[in-house]
Amino acid sequence: MRIANIEIKNFRCFSSLNLSFEKPIIVIEGLNGTGKTSLLEAIHYLCYLRSFRTHVPQELMQFGQDTFFIKARLHNDTVMNESYDLQVGLSGKRRLVKINNKAVASYKELLNYYRIVTITEDDLSLIKDGPEMRRIFIDQCITFFQPDMLPLFKKCKDIVENRNTLLKQNFSHESYALWTEQLWQISDALQKSRIEALDMLENQVLDLINTYFNNEFVISLVYKPKKELRNSLAEFLATETTLVQDEQRFGRNLFGAHQDDFTIIFKDSASRKFASRGQQKLITLLLKIAQIRCLAAQNSPAILLLDDFMTDLDTSKAGIVIQMLADLNTQLIFTVPTPHGFLHSELLQRGGQHIILTN
Repeated sequence: MRIANIEIKNFRCFSSLNLSFEKPIIVIEGLNGTGKTSLLEAIHYLCYLRSFRTHVPQELMQFGQDTFFIKARLHNDTVMNESYDLQVGLSGKRRLVKINNKAVASYKELLNYYRIVTITEDDLSLIKDGPEMRRIFIDQCITFFQPDMLPLFKKCKDIVENRNTLLKQNFSHESYALWTEQLWQISDALQKSRIEALDMLENQVLDLINTYFNNEFVISLVYKPKKELRNSLAEFLATETTLVQDEQRFGRNLFGAHQDDFTIIFKDSASRKFASRGQQKLITLLLKIAQIRCLAAQNSPAILLLDDFMTDLDTSKAGIVIQMLADLNTQLIFTVPTPHGFLHSELLQRGGQHIILTN
């Protein structure tokens, strides 16, 4: 799968932009303010129907406009001559998504056509920030690996909200028992899916380290539930003898998959505390590359976007990462800050298409 053409109207700084992508490697260059990141943001939005920079869609509209439009021509390289058009339009608060001019009924349907893995500076939050960012990452991986899991994430959110409401007002022991059972069941299912996904990613990461870094270091991913769910709800409740009283006192849920975390261990230490910035970037790259390899193993290819992320890597490490990326055999779209850096030169030497954005 690859993007052959992208058309953008009234999105961020672009009143109108039309670009053809003719090669597997795309190198986007331009001064600050020319829209390099905004171009990747538009490509990302087509997949996730949300930005990696804001949760407010209206902020994506060009100043003074109340609509935006993004359209991509996609080629499926695994099926000869198979192409399709994906477009998203937003007018006010109304969004319309179409594939070949047919409205898309669900996000799950969209995933059958188009998958993007994006890496920006903000992705360092996967290591540096709190549990929420890691939950978002692994749940997105699961969504890509198993689209049928999508309803479970929504159901979990609804259960948590209803149970919180119960704990804050009109408490009923009967209702509490019912919502507790539902939260335990869905948390058990989500925890098992997350652990399975982390195992898949870890195996791919270790294979990458073995292949490209000669086992120079080890990375492991360890799931950390807020509370152990045990083997059954009865066993869980038997060990959590003060759960009802504690939850009533705090007025909120004190267990469940929505509170869990996972730890990224690098060289036997927590990467959040002991890895340097360059090491944290390398870990993030390895996790994202592992995600794409997992998808490829399921015959679900993804396009990789990298927004000026490989600063802080020395030339040796950067060269290895570029080789890893090239070996993915997928479309790679990079933004680069200057025309004279190592990344810029290396990508063009590998036959990358050079696109220069101007004001």
